[in-house]
Amino acid sequence: MHFSYLGCVVSYLISATSVAAVSPGCSDRCRGSLSGENDEGFRIFYFVQVHNERTMSDAVHLLRAIRDPLNSILIHVDLKAQQLLLSDDNVLLREIQACPCQNTIRVESKFDVAWSKWSMNLPTLWGVQVAAEEKDKWDVWINISGDSLPVYTPSTMSRILSELPYNFVTSSACETGLLPTNVNQFPSFWHKRRHYTRDGTEPEVTIQYVDKDGLELSKSMTVYFGSQWMILQPDFCVWLVAEMARDDSLSSRFRQFLESSGLLMTDETFIPTLLMHVDKFKNTLPKMDDNGHLLWRNQTSSSIQHIRFERMDEHVPTAFGYLWENQRYTVPESANVDQPRPWGPYFLGVYDFKEIRDSGALFVRKVSDRIDYNVVDMLPVDDSSSIPRIGWPHEVELSSKVDWEERIRMARAQSESKDKAEINQGNEIGNEL
Repeated sequence: MHFSYLGCVVSYLISATSVAAVSPGCSDRCRGSLSGENDEGFRIFYFVQVHNERTMSDAVHLLRAIRDPLNSILIHVDLKAQQLLLSDDNVLLREIQACPCQNTIRVESKFDVAWSKWSMNLPTLWGVQVAAEEKDKWDVWINISGDSLPVYTPSTMSRILSELPYNFVTSSACETGLLPTNVNQFPSFWHKRRHYTRDGTEPEVTIQYVDKDGLELSKSMTVYFGSQWMILQPDFCVWLVAEMARDDSLSSRFRQFLESSGLLMTDETFIPTLLMHVDKFKNTLPKMDDNGHLLWRNQTSSSIQHIRFERMDEHVPTAFGYLWENQRYTVPESANVDQPRPWGPYFLGVYDFKEIRDSGALFVRKVSDRIDYNVVDMLPVDDSSSIPRIGWPHEVELSSKVDWEERIRMARAQSESKDKAEINQGNEIGNEL
């Protein structure tokens, strides 16, 4: 076990071999991952990102759901929240130390991320680099927010992902669907297209670069939108790290263009755009049947339409005209939770289970026991049949929680006011007599 505070960098490591003893109830909390049932399974490298106290607390539930002897777990804490790692009562570090489940779990705080700026990419690229340095220890790389959960247990997730040999850089829950979306496919008025194309007057950028053989080349780059939350294959991760190590590569030159131009949302465009412009990786994007279901490795249809289920951008019609009908969870002041931005993502709860099940999603975002603890109690599951078909009731609204103290105070005030009025009225009658 290792813990150090190095200026602006905090690191914390618990290795599978360094923990001599764990808490007595640990085996029960590892969801069967110590049983050896997954010894020959598909190995997952999880890169988890947390940015404040809530997502660090929520990441405890995520950790409990993904820890398995075969999985690698690297957690990045935004520098703005690094002081939380120095607290003696940090719930995430306590959970890691008490019950690592034969994992090597690393926690580091390296980058100060500014929303929508290029810095959003820095933790992700670093997470890919760390994984690439130990590429023989994992079979697929996944980055995920601390307030997410896998729908399935480690053994089931391992089995599913072993049959999906794709690079996922978006999800059907996003407006981009399961494939990156050409920015010009968005309506001309949509903010993502207007920002990148400047009302259609900005030509596609031409990137001058040098390939690995030293040839000077150029490539016209159309921007594609995806998501910052991805599932990547090892060969792409290794390629990306090698590319970013050279300042004159296609990837580095495209990065330089995005940074110098001041474009926003690059965490949704950088990697998706690269995938769409590199021929050997373009064919590694998801393949689907005519109904939008993912195809397994053997080209038969699955029941998976979403990789990640989340609710976003429901404050207005979508870019393609879809109108949202379901209610969504609001955040009560008593929860002491940050309010979602108007465009989301919004918190999920048990009423979203029907859509989660029907979508075939592998992950859900965003969840918190401070909003609906039932979700973290019920996920992950071994099989989709274990997910209840609980949906949002139509034409039914949930009442607000009754503040009985306030009601009693008001009732007493009304009673006292009535008593005073009666006394005053009696005094007036007495005076008249």
